[in-house]
Amino acid sequence: MENVNEDLFLPENIQTEIEKKVKELKDSDPKLKRVFPIFVVGDEDEGEKPYYIGYFKQPPFPTFSKYLSLSQKDQAGAMRELAKDCFVDGDKELIKDDSLFIYGLMPHLAQIIELRKGKLVNLSKAGK
Repeated sequence: MENVNEDLFLPENIQTEIEKKVKELKDSDPKLKRVFPIFVVGDEDEGEKPYYIGYFKQPPFPTFSKYLSLSQKDQAGAMRELAKDCFVDGDKELIKDDSLFIYGLMPHLAQIIELRKGKLVNLSKAGK
């Protein structure tokens, strides 16, 4: 899934709040290598908050395996389970509310399972 709204401007106070929270979470749990804050704009005309922030961890092997298994049948359901299992802190409405989840959080969840950069090294030489 493609990341949307990458050019979304965050006010400095919100950016600072997010950075502070990420540091707090990492300091409180040394096992947390990476924390992914996901910011979603709310719809105030529909009674929502101005914005929602969820903090997610990179999934450990059992969680990732569960996600892969569930994604065979139901991609959206698998993404919701991944979100539940990787949620560390923040606004749970991002997972519970269908609209916030499908149209706000889900397009960005792929970031927490994004592959690291790497390359297969070919050891066979041509002509051998």
